[in-house]
Amino acid sequence: MGTRFFHYVRDPQVATWRKLAGLLAVLYFVSPVDAIPDFIPVVGWLDDLGVLSAAAFFMVREVQRWRPGTPAGVPSFDGLPRDEEGRTREPTLRRHS
Repeated sequence: MGTRFFHYVRDPQVATWRKLAGLLAVLYFVSPVDAIPDFIPVVGWLDDLGVLSAAAFFMVREVQRWRPGTPAGVPSFDGLPRDEEGRTREPTLRRHS
């Protein structure tokens, strides 16, 4: 998973906001400005934990769905077989005259 994550981050076809989701969660965690201040015991730490957990879940799901070499804008997780250009390989129907 670790090397796959680094390849995911380096892929130019992955949207920048998707790559930054985890980083922004860590910045929120270390930031002194929070939705609920950290000096409030337990509750102040739960919002940080919630943001980190949501970002970690999002990043793991994104990296698992990511397929290297898939053209931008083409979902790689729809289950359809695709050729090298990303077009679906569905059989064509021929009409008999």
